[in-house]
Amino acid sequence: MKRIIGLSGLVFCFALLAYRSQSATQSNTTSDASRLIGTWRLVSAENVRDDGTFEPFAEYGAHPIGYLMYDPTGHMCVSLANPNHPRWANPEKPTDAEKLESYRVMFAYCGTYEVQEKEHRVVHRPEMASWPHYVGTDQFRPYRLEGNRLILSDRETAPGHAPSAYRITWERVEK
Repeated sequence: MKRIIGLSGLVFCFALLAYRSQSATQSNTTSDASRLIGTWRLVSAENVRDDGTFEPFAEYGAHPIGYLMYDPTGHMCVSLANPNHPRWANPEKPTDAEKLESYRVMFAYCGTYEVQEKEHRVVHRPEMASWPHYVGTDQFRPYRLEGNRLILSDRETAPGHAPSAYRITWERVEK
């Protein structure tokens, strides 16, 4: 016995095929912007030497701590710190030297961000920062995503200084 699929059945089949095709395409082309959203834990913060080896940022030590957060509203916040700096002798009245050391071993800023996927960079726009000269600037961070890791790295030339390269590696925080 032959069955004839009616027009509505045929339309349903085409709609189902189109939906499955679109879903597969969307899952394979997730944008970097959406992949960045979430919380990232600091793995390492390093200078890249001329010979290609790495050296931890002195101020944060060999095992730094920190978080980088991107939210869907376009806001971000980042903090990096050395977990091993001395506690203040008197938490109610830290000395100027103790306050200066705390400032030296911790860095943070928050503001908005924009992902420029073609350039593989994210632009941080600090609205508040432990370094006041960051406020109101565009901080360009070239990035690459490798599995559950986000790597920010670049080569910079500061006025009056030799060129230097850095690499900051973050790992996604899972629930």
